[in-house]
Amino acid sequence: MGDRHYFPSKSGPGDDRAWDPYEDATQQLVGLLQMLGVTTVAEVGCGYAGITDTIARALGPSVTIYAIDIDPDAFVRTQERGALPPSVIEMVQDVYQLMLPCMVDAVVCRFFLLDLAEPLEALRAMRNCLRPGGHLILLEPITSTGRVGEHVVAADTTEILHPDIGVRLVDLLEAIGADTIELASCTPIGMGASVVGRYLGAMTGVDPAPTAFVALPTLVSAWGHLP
Repeated sequence: MGDRHYFPSKSGPGDDRAWDPYEDATQQLVGLLQMLGVTTVAEVGCGYAGITDTIARALGPSVTIYAIDIDPDAFVRTQERGALPPSVIEMVQDVYQLMLPCMVDAVVCRFFLLDLAEPLEALRAMRNCLRPGGHLILLEPITSTGRVGEHVVAADTTEILHPDIGVRLVDLLEAIGADTIELASCTPIGMGASVVGRYLGAMTGVDPAPTAFVALPTLVSAWGHLP
């Protein structure tokens, strides 16, 4: 299988924000949350808090961020990388039994639904935590769009159940009654020696040649308003 490069769904504990080639998508997310004027946000499936710190610092101390993951070890490793802002409240929970201290203005997840056996059920649980008029913001990949040269960046389907779930986000949002659905996308490209190539190597163990063309999977952002 030397012509297939596997792309896992979660960042590892050693990753740093400087390695995030999807930074443009993160900044678009931050801008959307600022525009919406949120005061409470739940980031579900936050993993090692790869974007939590960015969101929290951009939104400021007056906005409470609930960082939620099912793996308690994720928060241990997060703390090893440095303390998150006081506005971040870490919670160990299963998304299907999601319960928050209060209804929130927005729920965000990134590189999360693709791992779940029942993504629609997860979205229904997230919706139940939204106040009326709240917002659900999904950032999920179309893994099959990734390339190293002419070769596909494939998903290891033993780990990733829905590698191209990015194409389903509108249908999923409509299924839970969302309206005002808006879409954006981010496809980082570069050469093997660039941040994009180094990121691919760190995530997959495959080190592209310095002059190889690399396109990471397209990350689709979908925003739905819940009446």
